[in-house]
Amino acid sequence: MLKEAKELHSFIDILKKEELALVQGKIDEIDFYASDKLRSIEILIQLNDQREEYFKAQGLTLDKSCINNWLRKQQNSNQTNMIEIWSELLNLAKTAQHINQSNGLIISTRHQHHQRALAALHSAAGNVSCYGPKGQAYI
Repeated sequence: MLKEAKELHSFIDILKKEELALVQGKIDEIDFYASDKLRSIEILIQLNDQREEYFKAQGLTLDKSCINNWLRKQQNSNQTNMIEIWSELLNLAKTAQHINQSNGLIISTRHQHHQRALAALHSAAGNVSCYGPKGQAYI
């Protein structure tokens, strides 16, 4: 779980850099961060699969309370507090989800703005615009 927490920190750093590039309009950097995100997601999926296989091998169902109970039973004075690491993993995942949703909203808002600007330019040029199934203008 320590590797997974470290990778989630890296993933969050990438998301924050992506967010900054989106806010600053540095579109050329977005592709760079997208490839970094993809690599990080692949690693996170592998680590998640390994963790789930381990939990299943221990006879655990993959729900929060079952895992928390099992982790409490595994604690001893010489061991890193696995419950804290597990809690950190859950919090990091929530943070990553929040930032990723925020970035998606920024992208969506910019896309809508660009679509409206493009439609206005086409209209000013005398081009006929059409409407999609949701009423959005497209050329």
